[in-house]
Amino acid sequence: MSQHLSYITLHSVVQDYLGESEQSEVRYFKCWHIAFRGLQQLGLDAFYRIQSVKLPVNANLTVTLPPNYLNWVKVGVLNSQGGIIPLNYNENFTTYADLMPDRVEKTTDETLLGAEWNTGIWGGGTWCNYWDGSAYTNIYGVPSGQPIAGSFKVDTENGVILLNHNFTDNYEYIMLEYMASPQANEGQDYYLPVQFVEALIAWIYWRDGKAKGVRSHMQLGTNRDNKHDFFVERRNAIARWRPIRISEKYQASQEMSRMAIKT
Repeated sequence: MSQHLSYITLHSVVQDYLGESEQSEVRYFKCWHIAFRGLQQLGLDAFYRIQSVKLPVNANLTVTLPPNYLNWVKVGVLNSQGGIIPLNYNENFTTYADLMPDRVEKTTDETLLGAEWNTGIWGGGTWCNYWDGSAYTNIYGVPSGQPIAGSFKVDTENGVILLNHNFTDNYEYIMLEYMASPQANEGQDYYLPVQFVEALIAWIYWRDGKAKGVRSHMQLGTNRDNKHDFFVERRNAIARWRPIRISEKYQASQEMSRMAIKT
């Protein structure tokens, strides 16, 4: 069984399944592909690692997404303490001309310039009520906004992040934390956490049995049991992968504690 730290190879899991189900090596490649699909499903649900990268801003105020990008978690810039200050997601940004070098010129119209006051964003003075761009101000009875370093929108189809037009006045990079697709190691094999071995074997039992077709009521019941076993093992694996830590619960309790007037 090939293991590296707390990870095990996909090849080892498939070999375990073939031995347990008493099947020959002839079915290895089919079972490997079934296992890889299970690896993807379990990874998306639980154990895919979040990668953090520092990416340069292109001349047209876009940022090229990494080739193994699946979904974004956080987009922002760094502060003096090494933390990431998030950018504000703006659904109103257009994806028109986002791959063209003159994207900024093609997506700018000065007709509404008089309405774009304060922060340079439509309604900026309305939606950032306490935040005036440099500090908080008290406005009685009005909900607060938050300090932001800029705005962005992700265009997954074209593989870029769009930034607001004045972003590079202060920054020439962004920090991107994202969910990455699995990558094979130098030996062209994939790793998964040991906590998910039984869940992946249960997945192969279920999908391999389902692929053989239903020929009797007994086989239909077996497939249903295999499906149930998979979800039980999946739940157990996630619980092992994310154990309850007293220090984290204590920290959460402290953060949720408030001193306030009780009515």
